[in-house]
Amino acid sequence: MNSKALLLVALAVLASCSSAQKKFDGKDLALTSSGESTRPFWTMDGGYKIEKLRDLYKDDEDKPRNAYFVTQASVMKADLVPNCYNMARTRASAEVSEQVSDVVKQAGAMAITNTNTEFNKMIETQSRNMIVGAEMIDKTWFKVDGENETNPYKCFIVLSVPRKNLDKLQANMMTMLEKEMNGDAGMIKTVKDSVEKRMQESF
Repeated sequence: MNSKALLLVALAVLASCSSAQKKFDGKDLALTSSGESTRPFWTMDGGYKIEKLRDLYKDDEDKPRNAYFVTQASVMKADLVPNCYNMARTRASAEVSEQVSDVVKQAGAMAITNTNTEFNKMIETQSRNMIVGAEMIDKTWFKVDGENETNPYKCFIVLSVPRKNLDKLQANMMTMLEKEMNGDAGMIKTVKDSVEKRMQESF
């Protein structure tokens, strides 16, 4: 392949990468809070690896100081964007609770968490308590281009809480799960190891 062809291929790759960041749900971005034509990686539709977020905020990969949560909301008008950030924060506890519940289900305790409402209520309560004290460390908004868009202004926030708060939730979860597993040491170890791994990978 000659140099001209290589250049065209490189330009095509760059164009495809940039266009992906210039869209939201297939729609072009009309305005952004940064004034740039792209949006932060942590607002991407397909998600991101938590390592990238820890690296962005200079946290330790093996023993992170904080847990990070990203949540979003949308509004109709530009002057409602401050409210949009508040809405995103309000929604955060429910979203965190859902994320944590998914982690536990993926760890092999699905039957337990599906039937134990006390367990789910504990997750909901502690998730809510964590978000009350969470620090908003980043935020962004953008407007999508589309005549039929009901709420074209999309806002995203990053919340941070001390990792020890998430560790406390994890410990309480395991205490309740151990009771449900009736002292089955093998199952307890499997679920505990899986919960720890998935918590580390998710937050």
